[in-house]
Amino acid sequence: MRILYVPEIINDLEDARNWYESCSNGLGEDFIHRTYSLFEELLLFPERHEKVYGCFRRALINRFPYSIYYHFSEDTIVIYGVFHSSRDPVQIIKRLGDRTI
Repeated sequence: MRILYVPEIINDLEDARNWYESCSNGLGEDFIHRTYSLFEELLLFPERHEKVYGCFRRALINRFPYSIYYHFSEDTIVIYGVFHSSRDPVQIIKRLGDRTI
């Protein structure tokens, strides 16, 4: 199984990392570490997380109020977004629909 990321993921991760790092030294790096650990977990157990919007699944990031939105087929996982959990679901659906590989 392989994992692909839409280009917007870079901005999602940088924005969250920078915000957490401005709150406390090292917290932004902890966010990135936990996010990438969850990406690795998705490779092993892609079906573990529930479908929330059509074919998109949501995986909650441990310790942080963020979620990873992804879709998978038999040999590929595509990460479409990393969004704060308090974001308006209508906006999440719109942003997910706007993103492509």
